[in-house]
Amino acid sequence: MVGHGVVIVGASLAGGSAALALRENGYDGPITLVGEEKVAPYERPPLSKQIMQGERDQPDWVLAEGDANAWAGKDVTFRAGRRAVALDAATRTVTLDDGDTLGYESLVLATGSEP
Repeated sequence: MVGHGVVIVGASLAGGSAALALRENGYDGPITLVGEEKVAPYERPPLSKQIMQGERDQPDWVLAEGDANAWAGKDVTFRAGRRAVALDAATRTVTLDDGDTLGYESLVLATGSEP
């Protein structure tokens, strides 16, 4: 099991913003951001319209210009390309699809939804 602190499941705009908000508001404990996509969090809603209309070719990244290493600069461990497959509230752990188990003090579920 890896560390404690805050685990954020879902590296979308909401998950990435939650990690940044924790840092900006003085939280200095460990933060782990877990996301199934292999890219850093970005703003999705306007992305598809703007790119399809040829108005832009890059998304609005939540931090730095999509550089996953920038999250390390905010002292956030970014687990890109990983899915949470199990949650055990009794032991306060999240199991990832690669078998790793993350312990947490606080958990943020920012997984979004699909229509």
